[in-house]
Amino acid sequence: WSEEYVQRAHYSLGLFLAQYLCNGFNMADAGRLTYNSYYYQTNGKAFRFNRKKTSRRSADGSEVIVPIIPPLQYVLDEIAAPPTRDGFVFPDILKGAETEELRRKYTMQENSNVKDRVIKICHEALNWDKSICPSGTWCRHSFATNLHNAGVDMDYISESMGHSTSDHAITQIYIEHYPLDIQMQNNSKLLNLENSSERDALLAKLASMSTEKLLKLFR
Repeated sequence: WSEEYVQRAHYSLGLFLAQYLCNGFNMADAGRLTYNSYYYQTNGKAFRFNRKKTSRRSADGSEVIVPIIPPLQYVLDEIAAPPTRDGFVFPDILKGAETEELRRKYTMQENSNVKDRVIKICHEALNWDKSICPSGTWCRHSFATNLHNAGVDMDYISESMGHSTSDHAITQIYIEHYPLDIQMQNNSKLLNLENSSERDALLAKLASMSTEKLLKLFR
């Protein structure tokens, strides 16, 4: 791959991981995500936004809170814009578009870019089975499935994905039942971060690999 394509693939992989770690949000949500007052109220530990309606089955305006667990912060450090009050987190998605028509166009293009590049990473860099074709929908389904399999409350999963109506009282109940530290604990199960034995075993395996093998793995 050319150096330019590697950089684009790096960015697209970051967006793909952000979709998974940000409660399975879609690209329209990613493009509109900002460093708003809630981000600063939590000292940069959480995002809060209203979901963008993407289908007739999706409740427009449903509120979502995303705890910024360490792996998500790592992704943000890699590909997001530096925090500025009310500034866009991923400004390159919408490119400053001022019309809804143009915003939809750029969102669809970014969706296509991410899907194509992540599939290319899976097939050509990781040598995964050709039948594996990740997408934004994949991220959303995986977020719900993996948390459910990890034993997380279905109420939490539903609320965190914005399945409730946009009622302030409902959001407050959600916050009271699941304070930020609990949200952090729940979302950490997306990557099995609490199982230190498995994590340490993986790190030990990576540490034992030669530089040449590591370069091939992450190239």
